[in-house]
Amino acid sequence: MLSLTEMLRMLTGTGADSLQFRPGQAPLLFSGGEPRSLGGAPLSPAALSKLMDAVVGADQLATLVARGQADGIYEDEAGAFHYRVRRLPEGLAVAFRPAPRATAPSAAPRIPAPQPAAVAPADAPPPRRAPSPPKRTRPAAPSTASGPTAVVPADDGLQAIDEPPWLSRFRQCRSLTDMLRLMIVERASDLVLSSGRAPRVRKIGDYRAVGGHTVREKALLDTLGDVMTPARMARLEESGSVDLGFELPADGAERHRFRVNIFRSMSGLAAAFRPVWGEVPSLEELRLPAQIADLADFPYGLVLVCGPTGSGKSTTLSALVEHINGEKRRHILTLEDPVEYLFADKLSIIHQREVGVHVDSFAAGLRDALREAPDVILVGEMRDLETIAAAVTAAETGHLVISTLHSGSASQAIDRMIDIFPEHQQQQVRQQVADVLRAVVTQRLLPTQDGGGRVPVVEVVRVNYAIANMIRERRTHHFATAIQSGRKDGMLPFDTSLAELVRRGELSREAALRVARDANHLRTILDG
Repeated sequence: MLSLTEMLRMLTGTGADSLQFRPGQAPLLFSGGEPRSLGGAPLSPAALSKLMDAVVGADQLATLVARGQADGIYEDEAGAFHYRVRRLPEGLAVAFRPAPRATAPSAAPRIPAPQPAAVAPADAPPPRRAPSPPKRTRPAAPSTASGPTAVVPADDGLQAIDEPPWLSRFRQCRSLTDMLRLMIVERASDLVLSSGRAPRVRKIGDYRAVGGHTVREKALLDTLGDVMTPARMARLEESGSVDLGFELPADGAERHRFRVNIFRSMSGLAAAFRPVWGEVPSLEELRLPAQIADLADFPYGLVLVCGPTGSGKSTTLSALVEHINGEKRRHILTLEDPVEYLFADKLSIIHQREVGVHVDSFAAGLRDALREAPDVILVGEMRDLETIAAAVTAAETGHLVISTLHSGSASQAIDRMIDIFPEHQQQQVRQQVADVLRAVVTQRLLPTQDGGGRVPVVEVVRVNYAIANMIRERRTHHFATAIQSGRKDGMLPFDTSLAELVRRGELSREAALRVARDANHLRTILDG
């Protein structure tokens, strides 16, 4: 196996972003977010521990023990590198990035650093250290500010490694409130806070650490203020997490709301903030295919929007509701946990209800809805048996129910809905789902070719006679053929959506082939 110095030379020589050592994996070079294995046996916890022992100084070790993460500078014959050590549930992980040469004293002679044994077998003897090696690590500067987020001065360019301009603006914030306001300005999608760690902001799909800041548990709770009612605090202590809506103090004429989940973890209190945007994006602005708008024409039945976490399911659902709002005269009732977009009545009348505030649960809200004369019911998420059963019943009784489900495909979504029921009920539920299900939209967000944003890849499955029969007969694994042959019914295969994005220049061919359902079929489409 290559030595650490050889791998670090490959990091600088190939222009890669980082060199990473993870438990149970061979060393990895990351370039443009894509990993490339350097080969060799998977790293054992003992090997990673030896690497940490050779790289991490005493100050960083104390930080690692206290916070689960430590940063510093490592100097080697290959150059100077910024490293980060993290404690994961499965063991230690170490990442190296090239650091500016200026971080090392230019006048001092370079002394070769001893080679860590992380890339050697786990039973190899520990490395021999020089009698008095120069200190190769630099601890982070101590906190010098107070407030909801403790701010640490930037470390002479260290935090600027691979740092986009928007992240620099977050580092200049002096409080959590400032960060939340900047999220609105920068159109960031998420802010994750963890006690004793740096905040992380997600924009264009990637999380970035806001260096120089440390989150304090008391300051986080103080910022939330009266929103953290005694009842919510009790729920947090009892179940370990709580959802809530949070509104920033008025900033001029604008009100900024956030969807927040507060939860306990091994490192203490944590929170995830997501902005609730005042303007609902249109289907066109989201670059969704025309087949999505057609789903608004169903008079009743069940429409599902599926995909992994962070794929934009809730946004697509809201855009569909806004489309109905502007095109049809309907009574729309939403059940959300919490409310993410604020609607204004157009042709339709809309009532938004928040779980935990206006109604106890999705299932309870659906049961109430049957007496509230809605035409369209939005259910934020179908997450349990009671909610799924109530949604199917509402669809059977003449309502158009639209909801989200965490699933990677239409067949998985349907199987998940049915499998949640006891076995003796599943055949009956299968029949009900086949009768009421109208369409399943599966989507995924991928970075655009120019790196300036993300674009949705969408599959639309319309439940025609063939699809309904497959659901009844437990043959959902045969959906692929029916989707390909059902385009006249408004179906859109996933790989066809990928091919269209490649042709428009929004997605690279390589990126499309990596996520294709059938890479060979996609090549045929693109080369045809």
